[in-house]
Amino acid sequence: MQEFDFVIVGAGSAGCVLAARLSEDPKNRVCLIEAGPADRHPAIGVPFGVMHLFTHKTLNWRFKTVPQKHAAGREIYVPRGRVLGGSSTINGMVYTRGHPSDYDDWAALGNAGWSFQEVLPYFRRSENNEEHGVSPYHGSGGPLNVKYLDMYNPLCEVLFEAAEDMQYRRTDDFCGPTHEGFGRRQATMKDGRRWSASHAFLRPALKRPNLTVITSALVRRLTVAGGRATGVEYERDGRVEQVKATRDVVLSAGVIGSPQILMLSGIGPAAELKALGIDVVRDLHGVGKNYQDHVCTTVQYTSPTTVPYGISWKTLPWGAWSILQYLLFRRGIFANNMLHAGGFIRTLPELERPDLQFIFMPVFRDARGRMGIGHGFGLMPIVLRPESRGELRLASTDPHDAPLIDPNFLSASSDVETLLRGLKIARRLLNAPQFDPYRGEEANPGRAVESDEALVAYIRDTAFTAYHPVATCSMGPGPEAVVRADLKVHGIDGLRVADASIMPTLIGGNTNSAAIMVGEKAADMILGRPAPVPANVPVE
Repeated sequence: MQEFDFVIVGAGSAGCVLAARLSEDPKNRVCLIEAGPADRHPAIGVPFGVMHLFTHKTLNWRFKTVPQKHAAGREIYVPRGRVLGGSSTINGMVYTRGHPSDYDDWAALGNAGWSFQEVLPYFRRSENNEEHGVSPYHGSGGPLNVKYLDMYNPLCEVLFEAAEDMQYRRTDDFCGPTHEGFGRRQATMKDGRRWSASHAFLRPALKRPNLTVITSALVRRLTVAGGRATGVEYERDGRVEQVKATRDVVLSAGVIGSPQILMLSGIGPAAELKALGIDVVRDLHGVGKNYQDHVCTTVQYTSPTTVPYGISWKTLPWGAWSILQYLLFRRGIFANNMLHAGGFIRTLPELERPDLQFIFMPVFRDARGRMGIGHGFGLMPIVLRPESRGELRLASTDPHDAPLIDPNFLSASSDVETLLRGLKIARRLLNAPQFDPYRGEEANPGRAVESDEALVAYIRDTAFTAYHPVATCSMGPGPEAVVRADLKVHGIDGLRVADASIMPTLIGGNTNSAAIMVGEKAADMILGRPAPVPANVPVE
C-alpha cells in the first residue's frame, strides 16, 4: 500500500488546483486519482471540439436523470467529464462567476469566509486575463488563461442593439462591477486552444517528484477507521488497490461522484444505506440531497442568410478555409466555442439582481440544443436561481453503476414562471427590427405556440440542463449540511470535500470558475495558510 500525506479523489476543476497547490511544497506527498484517462484526445485542445466531447463515450460519464415528473417524464442528459481536467476538459469554456451577492448568500447561511469580498482574491489568484489584466476584479499572471474570442459573429452586435432598444444595458465585463446587461463572453482559452484546469494547473506540476497521478482508476470507497478517513480503495486494470493518507483525503469527484463515493463508504442517509446493506459509518442525511441545476429552454430561428454559422453547400469553401486557418494560425471558427454572447437580466423590475441568463448562439440548434443542418440563431433563457430541489441516490452497491440522479426539474412553479417570462423576452429580442434582414421562420417553439398554456407545455417538453449542478454535499452548519465552512465532513476526521458539490446554493452563472476558486481556497485551508486580505471593491 502506497502512503501519501494527501490523497485527492477526482482530477476535475478543483482537484487539479488542489494537486498543483498542495504539491508546491516538496515535503508534501500528494496523490491524485482520476477515473478517466489522460487528456490527450485531439478534440480536447480544439475549442470547436466541444461538439464532439459532449457525447464522447470515453471522456464523458454520459449520465442521465431518472424520468422527470414535471418535465414530460423525460430522461435528461447530464454530461460530466471523465478525464484529467474533469468537466473543464469537455465544457463550453465560458468564464463567468455569477453575481457577487451569490457568495454573500453562502456566508449568510453560516459559512464564514465565503463572502464575495473574501473569495474574490482567490478568483484573481487563478486568473490571467488577457484583456482586463490586473484590476480590482481580475488577475494577471495566474495559471488560468481567460480571453475574448478572436472572432464574434456579426449577429452579436445586432443582439446588443436590439437589447439596448428594449432598455437593457450593455456590459463589457460580466465579472466586473456591473453583472447585469448584454455583452460578449470570455473563455478559458489560450493561443487558440482550450485551457482546462488540467492544462492550467496540473500539467505544470506533473514534473514534481512528490506528485503521483493515477488515471483510469475507479474509486470504490474510502477507508475509515476510528472515525477518521485513512485512505482510498480503487479499481484499476481489474485489480483492487489501496492508498493511505496520513493527513487528509479530499473528495473532488464532482457533484455526482463525491456523494456517490461517500455513500458507498457508509457516509450518508442511514436509512437509504441500510436498505442497500451498507454498514453506516456516519449518518449524514444531506449527502446527495439539495441537488440544484440551471434549467433552460430555447427560442430558435432559421435564417435565409449565411451570416449565422451553419452547415450548407454555400459555406463549404469557407469551412475548408476555416480548417486551414486553424491549422496554420490557431484562429477562426475552430478556435471558437460558439457561445459568443449573452446577457443577465431581471425579468421583474422589483428584483434586486438578475434572475435570468440568456445565451446567444449564432448557429442553428433544435429544441433540445443539438446542432442542425442549415443556418439560424437562437437565445437560450436560463433560470439562474431555481427553487426546484432534487437528490442523488445510489442505484446499488456496485461503484460501476451510475447513481440515480433526480434534479426534480420544474417542480417549483416559480422556475416555470421565470422560464415563461424568459421565452417571451427572447421572442421580443429576436423579433426586433435589427434582426429583420437575418430572420427566417421561428423553428422553436414555432409561431403556433402562443398562449401561456402552450408555452408552458413547450417548456416542460423541451427544458434541459445548462450543465451546472451543485450542492449535493452542501456546506454549512445546519442538519442538511455535509461539510463545514472549512470543507471538513461533519463527524469524520481527515476527510474534506472540495468541488462544486459543497456550494450550498447555485450561483447566477457558469460554475467552472467558482469550482476552481473552491480548489484555491481549500488548498489554503488544508495547508493552514491565512486567507488573503478581503477585496474592497464596489459592486452593483
